[in-house]
This record gives sequence, C-alpha cells and structure tokens, in this order.
Amino acid sequence: MNKKMKHGGLWTAIFTVVSLAWIFPIILVVINSFKAKAYISSETFSLPTGKMFVGLENYARGIDRTDLIASFGWTVVVTVGAVALILLCTSMCAWWIVRVNNAFAKTIYLLFLFNMIVPFQMVMFPLSKIADTMGLNTPWGLWIVYLGFGAGLAVFMFTGVIKSLPAEIEEAAMIDGASVPRTFFTIVVPMMKPSMV
Repeated sequence: MNKKMKHGGLWTAIFTVVSLAWIFPIILVVINSFKAKAYISSETFSLPTGKMFVGLENYARGIDRTDLIASFGWTVVVTVGAVALILLCTSMCAWWIVRVNNAFAKTIYLLFLFNMIVPFQMVMFPLSKIADTMGLNTPWGLWIVYLGFGAGLAVFMFTGVIKSLPAEIEEAAMIDGASVPRTFFTIVVPMMKPSMV
C-alpha cells in the first residue's frame, strides 16, 4: 500500500509538470492578448503593465475585423443543419440496409465503409472543384458536402445499433397498419436516440 502511494505521488508530479507545459503556451497567448502589438514580440514573457497594457482593445479590433458575430452565426447554421441532415439521412439508410439485407444493400454498406478509409487530403481538391461547379459553395450546399463526409461513420454506427433492435416490434407496428415512415419515426427513432445523441 505504501509503495502504491509513493508511485501515485510520483505520477501526480509528472502529470502536473506535463499539464503545466501544455497550458503554458495558452496562458502566454492570453497574457499577450492584452499587450500593444509592438510589445508582443519584444516583451513576450513579461506581464502587460504600463504602456504595454491595452485592455480589451485587441479583442474589440479582432471581433470587428473578422466579423466574428456573423461568422459564429453562420457556423451554427452550417453545423446544426449538417448534423440534422446526417442524422436523418444516415439513420434511414442504415435501417434500410439492415432490414433489406440483400446483395445490393450490402454493396451500399461497403461503399459507406470505403468512405471512412479515403483520407480527406485525397479528395480535397476534386471536392472543392465539384462543389464550385455544382453551386454547393454556399452554407446550404455545405450541408450536402458534410453529409458526404459524415455518412460513412454514421451509417457504420447506426447499422450496428439497428442490428440489436428487435424487428418484431416493427413488424407488429406494420401489422397494426403503420406505414413505413411512421414505423421508422415512431418506433425505430426513439430506440435509436442514445446512439443519435
């Protein structure tokens, strides 16, 4: 027990030093953000005092020049829209792949898996060219582009989840007269909520 305590203290000290080394550059950037531009490179490691200190002026200038508020708003629009589209399309696709389970469905599933293997650097230039040609270089077009990138992993995850769901519940709903979309949205989606989150 005593030996364990000694090793625990040693590991705590090591990880404390590593954490401080990792946090130091971040702290340095925050400190320098309160300095006038001329002093950031000449007095990098000193605290902002006297004529070096400019307060929040750098932050105000940065927000104004980069149009940060509008950029943040568009980021939220693109992110929320893309995630919603990915969840909707890939969950339906995964459900279809698992429940149909024929050669064509398996081929589609393999194509989604290949999507995860191809590195982004290989498709970056062709993708930007195709996005420009097809008019997808808008916030709404980015939803479709992100759907293409996120579909592989999402379909892979959702197929695993749907395989564990009992098909008998869906069959019972269909016998009771539920249509395919209603079965999916009222029976399957609630059971998939944990994986969607």
